[in-house]
Amino acid sequence: MTVIAIGINHKAASVEIREQASVLPEKVPAFLQALKDNEWTNGAVILSTCNRTEFYLDGLNISLEEFFALWEAHARISIDNIQKYHYCYRNNEAISHLLRVTAGLDSLILGEPQIMGQLRTAFDLSHQTKALCKTLHRLFQLAFQTAKRIRTETNIGAYTISVAYTSVQLAKQIFDISEQNALLVGAGETIELVAEHLIEANVKSIAIANRTQSRAHEMGSRLAIPASIHELNELPELLKNADIVISSTGAPFSLISKEMASNALKARRNKPILMVDIAVPRDIDANVNELDDIYHYSIDDLNNIVEKNYQSREAAAKEAEAYVQQSVSEWEDWLQLADLSVHLQTIFHFVDEQKNTTLRKARQLVNHQDQHEIDAVIDQVVSQMGNRILHPLISLLKELEQEGNSDMVNRILAQYTPEKKRTSH
Repeated sequence: MTVIAIGINHKAASVEIREQASVLPEKVPAFLQALKDNEWTNGAVILSTCNRTEFYLDGLNISLEEFFALWEAHARISIDNIQKYHYCYRNNEAISHLLRVTAGLDSLILGEPQIMGQLRTAFDLSHQTKALCKTLHRLFQLAFQTAKRIRTETNIGAYTISVAYTSVQLAKQIFDISEQNALLVGAGETIELVAEHLIEANVKSIAIANRTQSRAHEMGSRLAIPASIHELNELPELLKNADIVISSTGAPFSLISKEMASNALKARRNKPILMVDIAVPRDIDANVNELDDIYHYSIDDLNNIVEKNYQSREAAAKEAEAYVQQSVSEWEDWLQLADLSVHLQTIFHFVDEQKNTTLRKARQLVNHQDQHEIDAVIDQVVSQMGNRILHPLISLLKELEQEGNSDMVNRILAQYTPEKKRTSH
């Protein structure tokens, strides 16, 4: 089995490229279904966030170029850009990459915890669409366990740094938050974290605009201060009273245009507005940068603040790498046992052949009267014989495999390989 990780992330690709590479949530099931129904892979998990789009595959039965064509069909990126910006890891490199991603060690903000929740969502969706296989199920469980150990046993989470936290830190550098009105566009996990950090900073008021009103009300009910709930079509009016605008939705197009922002500034008599867009695709038109009294930041612009917090996490990250390597070793151990179970089928086949041979000989020696009863007795006796033969052998093979004595395992297994197969190699 070959585990493959293919993706594009923030390390090499700009926000524009990542927007194009992203697979919208409503398109993920169809992508998974295509991979499964056409047997192009044994199993798949698709992760698509603002910072990365990644595919975790158990085997790939088509060429990379053919897979890129599928990616192009389910996103808005060209094959040329995929070729230019993609990475592809196999086996242990892919395992290590997934472990680091899950623990937040590969994130834009080192150690941020949201990525594990996003991976769980991707994992669950793969499970629901029956695109999950035994190998990926085991691999992702290992990744979640490793990330949990890193978070609880190191200081990687000692400093609260996330996209949400960084957005509020940016606002604090520009304004006295206690005197500002905040407009939050979206009602997902990231926006709720933004709201919590704003409340901790004593923000004056919060308004939430979201496509789904029920979800916005649910989020508002969990906040420590009252929040007004609005529809997205109210954004032009809401902007006129908003000092801080932070947006994170899954909309496939911009929700706040340059014209909308310009009209809001006129109504505010050019009182400045901070706009932070942490969505991919972007919610705020990049052209608002052309307006003098708009402080506009995309998710890429958060890098400057992130750098200030890196030193506090670098030591913990180095410690966390040891956990990653330990888990890679655990994966290798599991893989050996999984491979052993395949090899054991050879032995089971050998025993079945011996049993059938014994049955044929036994039938030649018994009277044909009450043949059904005789067959049942013989079958039971011979099956018991087979089990007695197999039990100590299987125990020994597992013990040898765990000790890393692969040469001895192969020598034993060779004894159960039919003579024709042995001589043909």
